[in-house]
Formats: sequence, structure tokens, C-alpha cells
Amino acid sequence: MARRRVEAAAAAIICLLATTATFAASECTAPTNECVAVGSWSFSIALGAGVRTNPLVHGQDIPLVLVPQFSYYGKRFFIDNLDPGVTLFDGESNTLSLVASPGYDRVFFYRSDLQNFFVFSPMSFAGSSGSAGKPNPALQQLPASAQQLPQPARKVTYLAGPEWTFKHGRLTGQVDFLHEITGHTHGEELRAALGMPIGRALGGTLSTRVGLTWKSASTVNYYYGYPGLYQAGWVLNPFVKLGYSRPLSRKWKLDAFVHVERLGNAISDSPVVDRHYVTTAFVGATYSFHQ
Repeated sequence: MARRRVEAAAAAIICLLATTATFAASECTAPTNECVAVGSWSFSIALGAGVRTNPLVHGQDIPLVLVPQFSYYGKRFFIDNLDPGVTLFDGESNTLSLVASPGYDRVFFYRSDLQNFFVFSPMSFAGSSGSAGKPNPALQQLPASAQQLPQPARKVTYLAGPEWTFKHGRLTGQVDFLHEITGHTHGEELRAALGMPIGRALGGTLSTRVGLTWKSASTVNYYYGYPGLYQAGWVLNPFVKLGYSRPLSRKWKLDAFVHVERLGNAISDSPVVDRHYVTTAFVGATYSFHQ
């Protein structure tokens, strides 16, 4: 039944992508607010103060001080932080791509995960504790019966699949349907988000973004299940983000955001989790390099 639901969702999304792609008419040929010139790259570094909360039992929240961001957009190939992709169709209002993206949940178990440093992303799918390369000590705090079980490792995973981005007036949207390709979770994720500017304040721009992430049972169980103790099911995690940006000079700008994600029951019911929410907040000055 679960497999049929996944296949039906995939078929519906692919059909939607193919249909909406016909609405677009031309490629981006010059830099504007909605597109980036072909062959351009951007690197920025933000210095400020922030935190990402950790929902694991006895998990330590992550301080955010220095946050890098990198992107490159060629005619077909692009990379945004840790997410590479290939553009299949690029129009005025709709873009269809094939993308790869790391599995997010590992950030809670390994402080060394790169997603604990590259915290900015277009989708902003909202951290982490334990020393680098070692499982979180939270797993040591389970009941005695669970402590006797071997501790499962959470390896780096990557997912890949189609991505549709679109623009309608001031509204922008993004839908990804991804399958895990590194052979660890064997699961799927559906990621969707809508965003738009909501006004100006103190010389800057306010924006909001809302969305959700659906994760298959095998994906959730890989991270939050525990052999002989807990078998996780599929989950739906909604999120909301409020952002603020104000230019300070040609190279500097002030950035601030608050991102809140609610964890579905299949995650929050896990014996290694004791919170229903993950909050990421940051305020700082960003210096940008461009070519």
C-alpha cells in the first residue's frame, strides 16, 4: 500500500511538471531579480549569532557563528551549496531540473555533517550534537534494554530526482520528489515550499516561506528507528520561515531569519527524540563575492 502511494505521488508530480512546463516561453538571457546570468558564481560568508535546536534526547543545540554559502549556475549545470543539478527546461515562469540533495536528518546525530555549516538553502528545510564522526551521546541515554543493542550508524546519504520551480507574480514555489541513491535508506522524500516577499521594514525586505516534507517509512526508520525497540513509519513535517534582508553596501548586507519545523509523530515518538519542533535562527552581516 505504501509503495503504491509513493508511485502514485511520483506519477502525479511528473505529470504536473510536464504540464506546467508548457506554460513557459523563453530562457533567462540577462541577469534580473528572477534569474542569474549563465556562468556566474557567488560565494558569501555570514558572520553573526544564531542557533539550531536539537530534538534528540539530551542533544546539544548548535551555535551558528560563521555561515558560508556557494552557488554556480551554468547553462545547464548548477550547484547551490551541497545541491548539484542539471536544468532540463528553463522558461520565464517554470523550470524543470534533475537535482541531488543530501539527507537532512543526519545533522542531529553528527556535529561534523556539512549541513551544520551550510545552513542556508532555497528550500530551507530546517541541530546537532556529539563529537565529530561519533554517534550522538543521546543514544547512550536510552533504557537499559536498548543500551544493550548495537548502536546503528547514520551514514551520509544523497537523494536525487526531478525538481520543479515556478513563479507567479510575487509567489515562488518549488517541488522536489527524491529517491535515495546511496543505498542506505532506500527511501523517498517529497519536498514542497511556497515563498513571497511580505513587505518592507527598517530599510529592508521581509519575506516568508511555508512548506512541508514527506518522508517514507524506510527513510524515517533509518534515522529514528531502533532495532528491537522502535519501528518508525512515514512522516509529514510542515515548516515556516520568516526572513529579513537589508543591503548595507555593495558587498555587505544584514540577514536574519527564523525557521521552525514541526516533527511528525513517527519522529517525535522515537525513543531518541524528546521534542516536537526544530528551530533555526540567525542574525548577522553577510559579505558577498560575485563573478
